[in-house]
Amino acid sequence: MDEHLQKVFDRMKQELNHIHYRWTLYRQVFGTNPSRIKLINRTSSSIFVEFQWLIIDYMVISLSKLTDRARMQGNNNLSFHYLIEKVRGNGNVELTDELNAELEVLTIACEKFREIRNKRVAHNDLVVALDEYDSPLPGVSRADIEKALFHARNLMNKVELHFNDSQTLYEEIIIPLENDGRSVLIWLQKGLMYEQLEDEGLIECGKWRELGDLDA
Repeated sequence: MDEHLQKVFDRMKQELNHIHYRWTLYRQVFGTNPSRIKLINRTSSSIFVEFQWLIIDYMVISLSKLTDRARMQGNNNLSFHYLIEKVRGNGNVELTDELNAELEVLTIACEKFREIRNKRVAHNDLVVALDEYDSPLPGVSRADIEKALFHARNLMNKVELHFNDSQTLYEEIIIPLENDGRSVLIWLQKGLMYEQLEDEGLIECGKWRELGDLDA
């Protein structure tokens, strides 16, 4: 792997790791069990709904960027197409064919993301914005995102295995327990219990304010 290809690969690896980091947080909050959704609905549902949409839009944009063409309007893109070009430039024709086959499947898996990115997230398509001609955009499911991430991991690991004889468990990213999605829900649950203890007269009402004035 030459120096430029190594830089491109390392940056792509960072991108994919960060995508998995945010997706793991999303799954910890929204995709584990119904009791977590019930807890959210009892506490701070409005802000969590916004967080949910922000993460989905982030995934839409990120997966679209990874499958962008190698260059657009004269500028190179940090994308799988560009990465594969550089792999071919290193003389790895057989590996290039394998990567292109994986990218073809990934691109198909990302078709709806690209449509959403182009018509709503990155641009404001007038027909879609005004809801004219019954032109709804496709929905995005967890399964759609998981499928795209699966093929993105496969592509990157084919490159890493070939050049470095190793692979990365992107989907097993480790987040400190005190800072992950579950920890936020634990604090919400503790808050509900605190409120219950206040109602029962077991804790002085409003004592939590001794920790500081949130509006100061």
